[in-house]
Amino acid sequence: MVLNLAKSPLAWSIGGVGAIAIALIGLSYLRQGSASVPESEPAPSHSLASPWQQGTDLGWQAAVAAQTAQTKVDWQRVADLWGQAIAALERIPTDAPNYAEAQAKAQDYRGNRAIASDRQAKANSTPKPPTASDLQTALAASESAFTFTPGPANRTVGHSADGLATVELTGDRATLVLPRRANSTSLTMAQVVYASQFLALTAPEAAAQPWLLEGLRAAQSDRPRPLPASAPITLSTDPEALSISVVTEP
Repeated sequence: MVLNLAKSPLAWSIGGVGAIAIALIGLSYLRQGSASVPESEPAPSHSLASPWQQGTDLGWQAAVAAQTAQTKVDWQRVADLWGQAIAALERIPTDAPNYAEAQAKAQDYRGNRAIASDRQAKANSTPKPPTASDLQTALAASESAFTFTPGPANRTVGHSADGLATVELTGDRATLVLPRRANSTSLTMAQVVYASQFLALTAPEAAAQPWLLEGLRAAQSDRPRPLPASAPITLSTDPEALSISVVTEP
């Protein structure tokens, strides 16, 4: 199973904007490890944006979504986003200064949509869990540069280069362990970034779910909130750590 998500051809077909944006956002978050995540953020609105802005924004979203797409549903969403981006660019009038550039970009997006549709046709309905070996290789090669060593009780333990995250691999389970700040009920940016990175590799169908952030917030503030029955993850806490566990293949 290939887990090097940063090399998705869909992202690089628009100049690598998806992978670059993810890397820059992640690094900026990790530099602000002590900052808190806002309790809520308003969803972006395109109502006042120009067709060009709408098209390029939707294209960026499609490229980002392609980074972790695995199932038929994932790739359908990617294809839909490319289609919405194309429709927005096609609304630019012929006398607009950027008409020719918009048409060229729309043509590129059509190619990306075709790739997404092809991936959708070939994808499994349910993603195959990664093996512990796959996950260890991917995390060691990531921006966080996890270093793995044998641990007690047949565990393999990996520590991030900045010391803000630990991954424990035990046969058929992978667990991300994040430190909790004393007397704090809010998440740090580092917790959010590492949780997103870990789940993008182990359970991509859960990484972008709206219940995930709420579940993490509830766990951080010791207010247990049940996750959906179909959720492939479990959350747990102790006074010093927040843990996210995912089942892997032996």
